[in-house]
Amino acid sequence: MPAPARLLIGSLMLGLGLIVAIEATSQPNPPGIPDEVVRKMLQLALQNIDRAMCESLNPCAPATPAEFENPPIMLDHARAAVLAGTRTALARWCGLDADRRNLLPMTRHLRKVLRFNERQIALMALIHSIQQGVVAEQLKTRGECDEATRSKLDAQLPKG
Repeated sequence: MPAPARLLIGSLMLGLGLIVAIEATSQPNPPGIPDEVVRKMLQLALQNIDRAMCESLNPCAPATPAEFENPPIMLDHARAAVLAGTRTALARWCGLDADRRNLLPMTRHLRKVLRFNERQIALMALIHSIQQGVVAEQLKTRGECDEATRSKLDAQLPKG
């Protein structure tokens, strides 16, 4: 199956997890995204890692069988990328600066605190981007962001 078709099918399979993630951002103690959804997102990102940029802005090498068996990031990291992708989509939908207030803090944390290498960061970015794109499409059907959602999200995101 061609990579674009796998990407589309994989994105569609994640529908339930996306709904959970969207609803999670509006609750004080969000429920976790099911492990199976996160695993599928991680597998989808690994299948497409050669589309991401790694060292010296060169495309990443395709995932190896060993990486599919033992991914370079933990499931909890992938879950964080899914939630960050959801927050980015919501922030953009609500007119907030998603890059400065969500994506850059996540990337900075990966580099400086977790000391992720470029391949791990690329994998996290792919998961984030896939999630963001799917959620953004779903948000288009909801119309405009309401003020209550915008205010709550604005309070949750880092200020600077």
